[in-house]
Amino acid sequence: MAGWLPRILSGLGCVLFMALSWAPLAAWVAAAPAGDVMEGIRLAVPDARRGQVLLETVLYAAGSSALAVMIGAGGAAYCWRCSTPLAGGASAAAVAALPFPAYLHALAWLPVFAALPSRGAGWITAGWVQGLALSPMAFLLVRTSLERMDARWIDAARVFGPDRRLLARVLTPTLGGAALAAFSMAFLLTAGDPAVASLFSRNAFAMEIFADFSATHDAARALWLSTPLILVGLVALEPLRRYWPNIAQRPGGNRSMQPLAGVPYLAAGAVLTVLPVLMLLVAVLRQSWPPRAFWAAVPLSGRDALTSAGSAAAAGLIALPVSLLAGRVVWRASKLGWWWMTAPLAAPGALAGAGLIWLWNRELWWTPYGTFWMLPLAALARYLPVGILVAAAWRSRLDPALLEAAAVLGPPWQAFVKVEVPLAAPGAVVGAVAVFALALAELPATLLISPPGSGTLSLRIYNYLHYGASSSVAALSLCLMAGAGLAACIAWRIWRRLA
Repeated sequence: MAGWLPRILSGLGCVLFMALSWAPLAAWVAAAPAGDVMEGIRLAVPDARRGQVLLETVLYAAGSSALAVMIGAGGAAYCWRCSTPLAGGASAAAVAALPFPAYLHALAWLPVFAALPSRGAGWITAGWVQGLALSPMAFLLVRTSLERMDARWIDAARVFGPDRRLLARVLTPTLGGAALAAFSMAFLLTAGDPAVASLFSRNAFAMEIFADFSATHDAARALWLSTPLILVGLVALEPLRRYWPNIAQRPGGNRSMQPLAGVPYLAAGAVLTVLPVLMLLVAVLRQSWPPRAFWAAVPLSGRDALTSAGSAAAAGLIALPVSLLAGRVVWRASKLGWWWMTAPLAAPGALAGAGLIWLWNRELWWTPYGTFWMLPLAALARYLPVGILVAAAWRSRLDPALLEAAAVLGPPWQAFVKVEVPLAAPGAVVGAVAVFALALAELPATLLISPPGSGTLSLRIYNYLHYGASSSVAALSLCLMAGAGLAACIAWRIWRRLA
């Protein structure tokens, strides 16, 4: 019976994870036989039109993800152990803008592209906005990976050539895993979210799922339609599963070194990390001027703001214990365990929403369907794996000797409660804050499951962007940016201070 408490609690965390993240997706297995199986197979195999939409979506997601990694990795390498104002500004901008949804950045870029002959409609413009929006995520992942490098490697490599050769032959191979993991995460977030593409008049494949379910209210059809995108997402998960355990290993040597120099690409990455944040702030402040326009718009959306804050807080609080307990399992898991924990990320947001509707829209003694609780459930179905990944990454930074010593010197339950939980708790807190920030801006699933007469800030902003209510969009965007940015700064502060 040794170690029964850690095993029971870890099992409980896995059960909760299954109930929150896998249950809505398992509706595919249960709902699919409800209809004609041959019709479902026909829907799962794209015809010419849907095949073209799928190909365009994959190329759009891959291109925007590659752009995000190029900008983020370059900016991170420039800011690593560099104390220039540009480095400080890029680091601060990346942290604050990490949870800003991509459709907020469209607020700044739509007027710019509207002046072009294409009128701003196109995959290239949408990919540019999406790539800039996701570059802070790539920046922080690569920056975290850089911090585990021993400065002696850099000093030794500098003996044989300039910094540009060091970048090509030492840093690029070393950081390739972090860059691929960032690409994988960006691809999954882009492929499952059609918001930016729709704002630039392009039809992403996830919008096909949303439109079909809105028209038919047939979960089986929507879930069969999702199959090609899920398969693409599962392939894209492989780099994340393979390289994530190595991103946040214990830091290497802390000896000081000269920052990288003589590589213009790195400075350009830092500039492009700051640029979208500055443009967004300028656009929001300009469009919310004069102040009376701002103060007139905020009270009208007070209920939506409270709903967003409440649902995001509920999602974060639920994610805290689940991330702490399930992160313990992921940290020790095999390849199959990592796949099991990360696979829900491959599902588009519309699929999570349709699965929740199918799961809870039935005669039960109690159901969250049509209530406030559908919002945090949708956020957890989509983003709980992110919280667990953050908690597992934190565990990889812990000194194994501390856990081994605790296991030797005391009963297993005491070592778990008094040593392991306090050491792992900061990672779970950061993961919960990450879920809170992502839930605050969640949109694709919310479009389907938002309760009647209720809404969220993200839903109202997205609708206003389509109808051109610029002052209202600016005011609500500023509120959303303040809440999400503050959450991201708190999480990053905890990570940096306690790591």
